[in-house]
Amino acid sequence: MARVEALTPVTVLGVDAFGPVPDVIERARNGDRSAFAELYDTHVDSVYRYLLYRVREPADAEDLCSEVFTRAFANIHRYRWQGKSFLAWLYTIARNAVTDRRRRDRPTVEIDNAFGLAEDGPTAHDLAVHAESVDALRGAVRHLTGEQQEVLVLRFVENRSSREVAKILGKNEGAIRALQFRALGRLRKLLRDEPA
Repeated sequence: MARVEALTPVTVLGVDAFGPVPDVIERARNGDRSAFAELYDTHVDSVYRYLLYRVREPADAEDLCSEVFTRAFANIHRYRWQGKSFLAWLYTIARNAVTDRRRRDRPTVEIDNAFGLAEDGPTAHDLAVHAESVDALRGAVRHLTGEQQEVLVLRFVENRSSREVAKILGKNEGAIRALQFRALGRLRKLLRDEPA
């Protein structure tokens, strides 16, 4: 009969206190480039959407996405499985990359192109009103905590369930629902108090 040994909280043969470390992560940490490529293929779309929501410009989101995976590749040996998904680690790198970019860059004036609309499409006025609403919402979101912003992005931009968000962020579902509730309440207040 095989003897079963208790696992300690440290990583032992790809298993730690939070469960098995995914094999592909272990291989990537050990320098397997094809394993990192697999992680890239799995998560690049999610990271790009997250970044696009944060920076708005597709070209900026693409640049930042490249930067995120470059940083992740350079630091994969530092990644430690702590019950959070690998995607949560990438989101942390992405959030830091956006913060770094905003510190480096000065705000630029954005000009929306209102030309080339289909006849049945929205008018320039409709687009302007919509853009104002979106800008007001984005401005209000900046007043939320980083955790609240992440929860809203994962829930409503990434369209993930509370359970999935909890797993990504390493929290329980109740904490995620509380963060979402407080964030939405704060947004309502900020948007209601905004001068017309």
